[in-house]
Amino acid sequence: MCQGCSPTWFLDACGQPDHPRRRLLLTNYDLGVEVPAGTLQLGLNFADALPELFAGKEMGEDALRVLGEYLKLYTRFRADVGAEAPLLRSAVGWSKRLK
Repeated sequence: MCQGCSPTWFLDACGQPDHPRRRLLLTNYDLGVEVPAGTLQLGLNFADALPELFAGKEMGEDALRVLGEYLKLYTRFRADVGAEAPLLRSAVGWSKRLK
C-alpha cells in the first residue's frame, strides 16, 4: 500500500493480516522486511504513565460540561446585546439628524 493513496493509509496497513513476521507487535504496521524475533521491539514501556496535571473534564473532555458553559456564555451575551440595543437605536436616530 502506498503512502498518500488514501487519508487512512497507515491505519489500513495496520489492519492487514498478511506477512506477520514483517509487522510490528503493537501496531501491526508492515515494515516491508522480516523482523527477527527479539531484535527490534525491545524496551516497550508498559509501566504506569505519570498522572495528568489536570483531570480529563478540566481539559474539556466532558462534552456536556463544555456545552453547558457555552450556553451560559451565549445567554449572557444575548442579554448584554439586548440591553444595548435601545442605546444603539437611539444613536442611529441621533446620527440621522446630523446629515
